[in-house]
Amino acid sequence: MTQIERMPLVDGIDKPVSAIALGTAHFRADERDGWFDMMDRFVASGGTVIDTAHNYGDSEGMIGLWMAERANRDRVVICTKGAHGTGILPAENFQQTIQDEVMMSLDRLKTGCIDFYWLHRDNPDVPVGPILACLNAHLAAGRIRAFGGSNWTYDRVAQAQAYARAHGLTGFAAVSNNLSLAIQAEPFYPGLVSVDSGGMRWHAETGVPLFSWSSQARGFFTGRYGPEMREQADRIEDGLTRRMVEVYCTDENFERLRRAEQLGREKGGYSAVEIALAWVRHQPISVIPVVGPRTPEELASCVRALSIALTQDEIGWLNLA
Repeated sequence: MTQIERMPLVDGIDKPVSAIALGTAHFRADERDGWFDMMDRFVASGGTVIDTAHNYGDSEGMIGLWMAERANRDRVVICTKGAHGTGILPAENFQQTIQDEVMMSLDRLKTGCIDFYWLHRDNPDVPVGPILACLNAHLAAGRIRAFGGSNWTYDRVAQAQAYARAHGLTGFAAVSNNLSLAIQAEPFYPGLVSVDSGGMRWHAETGVPLFSWSSQARGFFTGRYGPEMREQADRIEDGLTRRMVEVYCTDENFERLRRAEQLGREKGGYSAVEIALAWVRHQPISVIPVVGPRTPEELASCVRALSIALTQDEIGWLNLA
């Protein structure tokens, strides 16, 4: 059975970092046994990084109970997020917001320290100086081991890193923005940031790793969304399905899907979604895709994708080069 390989250590984290991270936004307490089984399977496959957030419903609490029952806190890397606000980093009382949410996350996770803490959104109206001072204070207090920005533009990330260097502070150890083979026509939700060519250059030049959320394009490569759905978009009652059509159902993405299906067949029977995950893994930067399997079969598919080798020509061809 394919095992999840390990990545180079992330600055500030002294535990093995797995090549993919398990996303848990959909974990619910009334499905506890199933999600405990999912985390057990992930760890048994070699996974270490589990991604959650303050506003992911029952997720933090579920992970905390699971770690307590399994007595495995020292073997997993817990990433959680805070300061989402109403879609942006709170401009007023943001230090108190961070304080309150860090302490609440620690309590829910039943741990004394969060391995990686993300700012879930940015707010350009808040200067980077106070943000870094606040996070460095939690770092010094031992509440977090490393931190970074999720949905931050690379201009703002560069500002934060420059400020940290100039003032002797610890800067971002990683960035969490969207990267997938399917290109979003527009942000899925306001305030979300995808990696563009400038972001790719920044990661390549700095070596700072990317934790890519929606790395499998929210299920677009399963083929459940067809071109005909574009004509019906305004009549689709389910909001998430309608948004998938609006954001991902472009001619270019359907061609990427077709090529992923073709290449999967040529390589011996891989699915398009596995090829799409392999594409993210083969980017010329340090990238840890966040995956959100809902069944043991989907988790096995994510793990299987790690065994796919792509050539540079295949990588470019998949992205319509």
